[in-house]
Amino acid sequence: MSTELYIVIGLCVFAFLVGSRLKKALKTPQSKSKHHKKKKQAKKKELSPKQIKLRRIFTIAMLVLVFGLLIFMIPALSRDILTSNGSVTENLILRILIVGFSIYILFMGYLKIRKSK
Repeated sequence: MSTELYIVIGLCVFAFLVGSRLKKALKTPQSKSKHHKKKKQAKKKELSPKQIKLRRIFTIAMLVLVFGLLIFMIPALSRDILTSNGSVTENLILRILIVGFSIYILFMGYLKIRKSK
């Protein structure tokens, strides 16, 4: 596989994260009546233990994949830094972004898993 494919995969992960954050931020606020809050809390409590376990397994699988991407990108990033000779290329910038956001995803996922215990 070519390195451009890995860069595209990293950008897709980044775009997914940005999109999910934007979706959450741009969600229109609904009326905050007491009835609505009780209904929302009841929905959260309706999750079965099987669903919670599946979500946790999915989160762990996602973190393993992101960790694999990070392990792959670190040698490529160090190679780009050593051979850049002071010039900044697109590959270097993209790899820095991929590594940075991979670390962010790992950190946030770890906190999510630790919080769910």
